[in-house]
Amino acid sequence: MNIQPISPVLGAEVSALDIAKPLDAEAVEMLRRALADHCILVFRNQSLTPEQHIAFSRRFGSLAEHVLQDYLLPGFPQIYVISNVKEDGKPVGRAGAGQYWHSDLSYMAKPSMGSIMYALEVPPGRGDTLFSNMYRAYEALPDHKKETLKNLKAVHDFAFTQKTQIAGKGLTKPASKETLAKTPPVEHPVVRTHPESRRKALYVNPGMTTHLVGVAEDQSRAMLDELFEHAVSDDFVCRHRWQAGDVVFWDNRCSMHCAINDYDENDRRLMWRTTIEGDTPF
Repeated sequence: MNIQPISPVLGAEVSALDIAKPLDAEAVEMLRRALADHCILVFRNQSLTPEQHIAFSRRFGSLAEHVLQDYLLPGFPQIYVISNVKEDGKPVGRAGAGQYWHSDLSYMAKPSMGSIMYALEVPPGRGDTLFSNMYRAYEALPDHKKETLKNLKAVHDFAFTQKTQIAGKGLTKPASKETLAKTPPVEHPVVRTHPESRRKALYVNPGMTTHLVGVAEDQSRAMLDELFEHAVSDDFVCRHRWQAGDVVFWDNRCSMHCAINDYDENDRRLMWRTTIEGDTPF
């Protein structure tokens, strides 16, 4: 196995490793450390069955089933399908997912540790994903802002995501009342400590974070907007250009991401994603 950085900002490519095959404990630990350091890991030229995708993902923790149950791979509820492909007129996955900056499942009491996306079909030169290094975003803040933020909490709410990022776009069936009832608003620290690297990272995102706890509404909005703009500056962001056979493993505890929708319905895009359970942010 060879692990090499792919940009000065974040990310590393892992080569000479077939993740379809079982990994020993040493390899898993090496990948876990690299993920915590680099925020995302890229594996090229992979070929995975659903069983192999799930088996690889489970080496890093238990898997969560996405709350949007209509987009799970039949027979494999651990795999969330992101796709614009239709078969017999019916979508095989969720179209237009993630076209806003977010960290997966930040609206849960125990958000996702990481996500593992496998590209089966991609439109050539389109459908990239942007990633932001939230370690660096925090570290670049002036000391007085770090001091202001250190004890603050923010609310994350899937209903807010549904209302502001999903509803009305015609790409995804609205979440049901039952689904929204399973995901009540939660509070998380604005600055969280990564449990493995022990580094601090910003933990707010435009897609799911609604307001700061105990801060006046107008001030909360201004502070969050400033943090959101700061976190996606060029100093902290890199772009992954997908190829069929890519597997990208990103750490939701120290990064956020945004999918770019620059392709149309005739450009087939089919991705499988597993989501690894995490712990309570601190």
